[in-house]
Amino acid sequence: MKNRIGAALLAAAMCLGVLAGCGSKNKSVAVYQLGEDQVVSLDSIIDEGEALLTSIDEPTDAALEAGLAEYTYHYKEIEDPALLAAAYIDVLRDAEQGFTVIDSGYHRVEEEPNVETLLGEIFLAKASTTEGKLFKVIVAWSEYSMAVQISQPDGKILAPPEPEVEEKEEDRPTALSEQMDFFNSLEPRDIGLEGDNMGDYTVYPKQGWVLVDSFSCRELDVYLEDVRDGSNVYMGTYYLSSNLQHLYRKSETGEIVSIDLK
Repeated sequence: MKNRIGAALLAAAMCLGVLAGCGSKNKSVAVYQLGEDQVVSLDSIIDEGEALLTSIDEPTDAALEAGLAEYTYHYKEIEDPALLAAAYIDVLRDAEQGFTVIDSGYHRVEEEPNVETLLGEIFLAKASTTEGKLFKVIVAWSEYSMAVQISQPDGKILAPPEPEVEEKEEDRPTALSEQMDFFNSLEPRDIGLEGDNMGDYTVYPKQGWVLVDSFSCRELDVYLEDVRDGSNVYMGTYYLSSNLQHLYRKSETGEIVSIDLK
């Protein structure tokens, strides 16, 4: 197959971009090309009669002027479009062609593409010869036909996206009212305060979150009323995590100290 691909690239000057015979009765193109970017065509990896190139969608003059060139090659009379698409994708991914499977956001896809479907499309790309652009190929198929689209979008191939981590129930942030109820249910002596009931204290929550030990925490200032003059006496600052699993207190030296809630 590699010898066939090499011959196709050498024949590009004679066959490129036209529905020409190139020594064959069937219409075909040897390579798909945009500017200096080129890739071996589907026609060049199949045997005669396996598929018929029926039409080419070309960009409008306005699209060309805007740098949005895009060509789509349509094929029919295919016995098994999904199987042929899989074979062509394998060719694009080999070392000679150098394409990488990507998603619609240009992130590299690590898992193998699924071509065992009646309908489907796979995106592939590699760095374009034009700086700042990709040479992108979309291979699409249906029950009876297949299409190959080439374009040069701006961008680059990105690393695979971070896997989504399923949020656990205990990691879900709680409402302010829940945090206040939880904090006021604690025993004062367990968090470094005096007395038997947090009802003796006034707690002032601050808006927003503070990151402590990688946990999102709400800052809580605790005051005690001075019975002599009714003024509020500052008793300390606490940090309660959004999932109610972690509590910290600011020491007199400004150090953030963890409090065991168990």
